[in-house]
Amino acid sequence: MKAKLDKVRIVPLGGLGGIGRNMTVFEYGEDMIVVDCGIMFPSEGMHGIDFLIPDFAYVAKNRDRLRGIIITHGHEDHIGGMPYLLQEANAPVYATRLTLGLIQKRLEEKPPKEAPSFVEMSPRDKVHIGAFVIEFIRVNHSIIDGVGLAITTPVGTIIHTGDFKVDLTSVEGEVTDMYRFAEYGENGVLLLMSDSTNAERDGFTRSERTLERKLMEILSRAKGRTIIATFASNLGRIQQVLNAAHKYNKKVLVSGTTMLKNIDIANSLGYLSFHDDLFEDIRNANSLPHKRQVVLCTGTQGEPMSALSRIANGTHKNLAAGEGDIVVITASVIPGNERMVYDVVNSLMRSGAEVYYEADADLHVSGHASREELKLMISLTKPKFFMPVHGEYRHLRAHARLAESLAIKPANIIIAENGAMLELSAKSFEKTGAIELRDVYLDGREIGDMGSSLIKERQAMAADGIIFITLFVSRGRLAAAPDIVSRGFTSQRLAEITAEISQDVEALCERYLDDGMKEADLSVALRKSVKNFIGKSLHKNPLIEVRVFGV
Repeated sequence: MKAKLDKVRIVPLGGLGGIGRNMTVFEYGEDMIVVDCGIMFPSEGMHGIDFLIPDFAYVAKNRDRLRGIIITHGHEDHIGGMPYLLQEANAPVYATRLTLGLIQKRLEEKPPKEAPSFVEMSPRDKVHIGAFVIEFIRVNHSIIDGVGLAITTPVGTIIHTGDFKVDLTSVEGEVTDMYRFAEYGENGVLLLMSDSTNAERDGFTRSERTLERKLMEILSRAKGRTIIATFASNLGRIQQVLNAAHKYNKKVLVSGTTMLKNIDIANSLGYLSFHDDLFEDIRNANSLPHKRQVVLCTGTQGEPMSALSRIANGTHKNLAAGEGDIVVITASVIPGNERMVYDVVNSLMRSGAEVYYEADADLHVSGHASREELKLMISLTKPKFFMPVHGEYRHLRAHARLAESLAIKPANIIIAENGAMLELSAKSFEKTGAIELRDVYLDGREIGDMGSSLIKERQAMAADGIIFITLFVSRGRLAAAPDIVSRGFTSQRLAEITAEISQDVEALCERYLDDGMKEADLSVALRKSVKNFIGKSLHKNPLIEVRVFGV
């Protein structure tokens, strides 16, 4: 159903109630645009899942009305879903130069059925897309080329800040264009949709420049390798590392596929500056004096297969950490990743390395605005209506209360959920309904629905183990004793219990077969019986698989 001509419909498909999977639909009449399309990393209970992507069903259903896809910046939680969205719908993609480069690299891994057109935009550029006029507005973030958006619609102007902070001494040399946001505020902003990630953090977010002094100090005194882990997308920080390495006559060795790709893309587009002889192949790590090495790698969140995790657990094929080495993890821990990060830190410390991590404030600078910057954005844009975005519910709620403190009426503020259908007019902003969204995951190359039995089965196997029961039936009788294999049990009574299960299954099977039970029903009945027995004996609820074969 298309949006009414006197209202703009806004449908958030991700980014609310959690960190990641950012995606928002804007509609007016026959025209639809999408802002951002990212991924979200799985929680600990989602065993084997690579990441979550938005549910594209609503966009796919309305693909004929999709006029454009606008991307605010190149972080995975804003671009990671693009290869999968473009399998379902096609439209021109509008983004800044670096962001387009990162998207195009992602699409090489999973080419779309129909190649989209890419439109390079610069800050203060405007583009007409259907009923919408969109201006890109420069913002500072933890990646170069980030923008906020001024979306002019027939009912009024919507400001979408993207991920932002106000960094007056930005490493990239450009600052958030508060003047342009203020101009829109003077002309009238109907709705402000603003980044809420740091809405609970007082004061101002520190500048990226504050890291430089600490990096220089660490490299100047390092007696062994200096191993620096950072997000592969944080090109400003990568440039700082390159500058420090050059100053102290050290070689930079890069480990991590994504890191290598991003440095290559950024260099080809002119976003990094370094001498040609600064880099050394990681395979030469053991032939170069350790004190002359700066290892730049991925793994700030303790990802099991990341370069830093492999260095920590001794499985990296080119190097290991040891006495005299310094490891610097230049990122805060994303909620949910604490255990993985601290496991890596502990392993590195056991190896004898000196580790700087979240506890050292001088090495951690957020890319998101804190409360004073959020207040400044609200004060400059002076919106009639307000919608906090990009954050967990606690962040959204804190941001809403901040807006109230600046005299925005509570009735004019909506804390929305993913899937909400919101309608904005010159006089009103309200929730009018909702669409049901699935939790969609990527497992290897397969896309699936989190509502399926797969996740429940993996959780059961991880928590309570698995039992395989194989039966061979011939002419209505058991041809051999049941074959029982169990995995994931630690009980000392397991052998005894396995024998009891075998006896119980054999007796039940003979009885059911005498009663003429069909093989398919036999599997179900035996599974239920064994589950009850294990629950009473071991207080476990394992996954039980029964296979019946005729011979």
